[in-house]
Amino acid sequence: MFKMKCLIKQSAVLCCLFLILTGCSMSGGGTDSSDSGTTETDNVTAISVQPPGEIANQEDIGDLLGGEGDNWYFTRAMAIGENGSVVGQSNNGSPVKAAFLWNSATQTMTYLGIHQGGPYSDYYFLEEKVPDDWFIYSEAVGISSSSGDVIGNSTTGVGWPEETQKRAFYWKGSDPSNIVDLTPGYYLNDDGEWEMGSFSEAVFINEDYVLVNIDDKEGRHAYYWDKTSLTTIDLLRHVDENIDETVSIRVPIYHNLGKIIGADSEAVAINRFNQAIINSGNTVIFHDVDLDAIESLNHLPGASSTTAAAINDRQPTGHVAGTSGAEAFFWDGGSMYPCGDLGGGTSEAKDINNHDQVVGHSTTASGATHAFIWNLENNGRGKITDLGTLGGINSWAVAINDNGVIIGYSETGEIYNEGNHSFNVVHGCVWHENVIYDLGVHNDFYDYPFVQPFPFSESVAINESNRIIGNSYTVNNHFRGYVLDAAFPSSD
Repeated sequence: MFKMKCLIKQSAVLCCLFLILTGCSMSGGGTDSSDSGTTETDNVTAISVQPPGEIANQEDIGDLLGGEGDNWYFTRAMAIGENGSVVGQSNNGSPVKAAFLWNSATQTMTYLGIHQGGPYSDYYFLEEKVPDDWFIYSEAVGISSSSGDVIGNSTTGVGWPEETQKRAFYWKGSDPSNIVDLTPGYYLNDDGEWEMGSFSEAVFINEDYVLVNIDDKEGRHAYYWDKTSLTTIDLLRHVDENIDETVSIRVPIYHNLGKIIGADSEAVAINRFNQAIINSGNTVIFHDVDLDAIESLNHLPGASSTTAAAINDRQPTGHVAGTSGAEAFFWDGGSMYPCGDLGGGTSEAKDINNHDQVVGHSTTASGATHAFIWNLENNGRGKITDLGTLGGINSWAVAINDNGVIIGYSETGEIYNEGNHSFNVVHGCVWHENVIYDLGVHNDFYDYPFVQPFPFSESVAINESNRIIGNSYTVNNHFRGYVLDAAFPSSD
């Protein structure tokens, strides 16, 4: 199942890629493991590696500036809908990082806005002294499959790239002017007065609900909203030390995910049948929102923490992929299957499709990291397969669709040298029918001299039509978004 969230937290991963030392020998390829789920050797059998352009070329999605003048043409693709439209973040002049929707039918980009109220810690100007933590960026992080509704966040830029101060919004595709502020949590204090937190983060969207992480009275927790229900609360504004006035605010009617009290929780995803997964207190919670049924996932033996990465649409219960301790797992509504590893002792799941195929990355016997796919065999035993690389040491899988097309990124074996710096070149890639396809990079959207090249790329998400989105990027994580419609050679 392709993931619309963005994959938003990849900047830290990309930074880590730059720290990988050069000079190691490299082998690409894939191999099947034994039934135990763990390979015994790092000598993988080479598979076919195809060069850029073999299945399609990256197509630039443009920017909010319209390509006029010698400007900072930043665009980062973050999520894709089934209709092929893309959301993310682009330079709009002001803000320089702005939420966008790229319409697949018209191939045009629309600016979705930024919060227009007060600063992060006092959005309604309730205090006498106005703090200086204003929203300066916005980002779109998810799009629903059919309606085209979008979720996003305004941010202050604090803590970039893992920004810590956010406020969420919902943009209704059928009415471009209808942008709903997804407020932080609101609650009655000990004096019976309404108070509101500062943080809210839109995480995931399906056809019925939006998942939001918000600050509430007890901490930070996962909630869901039905896209329509609102109510009014009255907040007190302190005009001066002797005068207060009432400010009426329209707020979403939130519902707690997982019924969690105490430990902080974080929403991860929700499937088309409104079954959600939440990470909380080192435990995964499964919550069927429509039935209000809740189940916790146990740890694998010896593990003290378990986190979920994705849920598919299998019924009556969506199946979950994640990581327990240092090992990827597959959960089928009761039983948890350990996925094993590729010989190095650790593995991490990133996605699962509706055929219960799990993808992620694992360490190998040599200490490298390789992308893997895992699935149940007819005998009921799990099988993990090394997907290999583009020719370098390491590779990572991030998503798989129901066609079995896997996307990710891999070292190519080439080195990028500039100034005093040397980096392993990383390209977005696709695995399909025992072939790995290099997606290359794109640098042809600038008409100006002295522009730093984009030597690296990543693939971020894929839909069921095999449309892939991703970004080419520079040594300092300056991104340029692309779409690529994969057309694989006939297997006949």
